Amino acid sequence: MKGRAGTKKKKTLKSLCEECSARCCRYFALQIDTPRTKEDFEKLRWYISHKAVTLFVEKRKWYLDVANECRYITEDHRCSIYEKRPLVCREHSTYDCERQNDQFEHEEVFSSVEELDLFVEKRFRRKKRRRRS
Repeated sequence: MKGRAGTKKKKTLKSLCEECSARCCRYFALQIDTPRTKEDFEKLRWYISHKAVTLFVEKRKWYLDVANECRYITEDHRCSIYEKRPLVCREHSTYDCERQNDQFEHEEVFSSVEELDLFVEKRFRRKKRRRRS
């Protein structure tokens, strides 16, 4: 949005919420322990075998991402328990809103067991080479 003087005008909370599709309420991501061994990756293979589950790495931290929408989202993308919503929802800011910032800094994203297996194969192949040297 541009103001009269040609400078960018920042969208207000109200206007962002009016345009909102509640993207942040349609998934949750949990930080998980960084896998170090092949056995650790076996657990991740099980997670990712489920529908609507992905794994991602961001700033060297691993996350389990579950695409499952909040039970309190209404058809018009509003929160039906807004006054009593969980703390994580109250702390969510329009500054880090997915609607504003569609650029995630994922170093890796895994949507299938096959993708994860390729990563594991490469990772442990490199470790074997280092040991031989």
